[in-house]
Amino acid sequence: MAASPASATDDVPAGPVAPAADDAADRADAPTRTGGADRPDDMARVRTFTRWSLIFIAAMTVLLPVIDLADRDASSAAKGAIGVGLLVVGVEQIRLLLGAMGTVDARALRRPSVAIAGVAALALLAVPASDADAGSTGWWALPWAGLVGSAVLWLPAARRRGMIAGGAVLAAVVGGAAAAIGEASVLPAAISPAIVLVCVTGGAILQLWIWDVTVRLDEARSTAGEVAVLRERLRFAADLHDVQGHHLQAIALKAELARRLVGTDDDAARRNAAEVQELTLKALADTRALVHGYRRVGLVTELENAVQILRAAGVETTVTGTPERVPEALQPLFGSLVREGATNLLRHTRADRCTLSVRLEGAEVVLRVEDDGTARAAATDDDRGTGIVALGERFAAVGGRVDAAPLPDRGFALTGRAPR
Repeated sequence: MAASPASATDDVPAGPVAPAADDAADRADAPTRTGGADRPDDMARVRTFTRWSLIFIAAMTVLLPVIDLADRDASSAAKGAIGVGLLVVGVEQIRLLLGAMGTVDARALRRPSVAIAGVAALALLAVPASDADAGSTGWWALPWAGLVGSAVLWLPAARRRGMIAGGAVLAAVVGGAAAAIGEASVLPAAISPAIVLVCVTGGAILQLWIWDVTVRLDEARSTAGEVAVLRERLRFAADLHDVQGHHLQAIALKAELARRLVGTDDDAARRNAAEVQELTLKALADTRALVHGYRRVGLVTELENAVQILRAAGVETTVTGTPERVPEALQPLFGSLVREGATNLLRHTRADRCTLSVRLEGAEVVLRVEDDGTARAAATDDDRGTGIVALGERFAAVGGRVDAAPLPDRGFALTGRAPR
């Protein structure tokens, strides 16, 4: 098979891409670790630290046996062969470890180089049996432990324990058998490789787990930023609906009235046309203010606007309570409820009277928009409810709620509650 291509993050090699069909099952449960191409400097530092930590692990599993090899009484040819075996194992470890920081691909374990390195690492377990008095026998378990620890990183988590257990048993069998043949102590030669394998493998898994968690946290941070932008867009859409829906409904009403008065009462038609122009200019000003984030209309002003529009439409409107006592931070929120109630009344209801009541109930501010109208035939629940749903979400964000329901005899009530 071809060598692994470079990862998209930087010069860290990744697993092979475009796996064959028989590898689909292996990849189904395998995790994917991607560092991203445009990470901040802190992510680059973590990536570099992780990469060199893995290289250090691989280097130590080879260099410690090399140090022990220098003290052994062996021919130059034997030492050369052992050195080549250590080099093969070390190179394959680095490839597997660094590849685990890229796209995980189980096919990497089927490369011929993995099998060659595995045979070499098992053979190195027999080196201590040739000279039991020289150096530490545990060091020669490091190449096999490092190779197994590198390989398990390419497997799904559910299959790692089986491979670690199998590698430990195989190391114990080979090490014990070599010690028995060389008339060395069998028990240390069997137990040491298994213990070393578990320790080295655990260290490699922990290092990659830290890297994986770091990447996921960075991705979560990016996602949180996107969610914040989306929420702000939804908030802006709701505010735009409140402003434009209110004004456009009033403009349409005034324009229709002016059209009907033309030829019948020209003075009244001109007055209504002038009011249409005034409402249009106000809508433009409010939209500009909304875009620039400067729109902060008080609740008293919103109530006055609603009374003016509703009375122009022939709806007798009264305001009760003390809107000026509503906390300033809540006034834009309750102002949006007033606009929504007035807009819905004009669009969907035939009403003669409307009451806008503001009251303080303990720790809550309550605003109720109540009319005595009947629903127009063209109005549907979806038409009437879209703005109310968005309004309810805005109230819920501050711990409040919105209730909208028809009255028992006749009419409709829209009520908003929010904690002071």
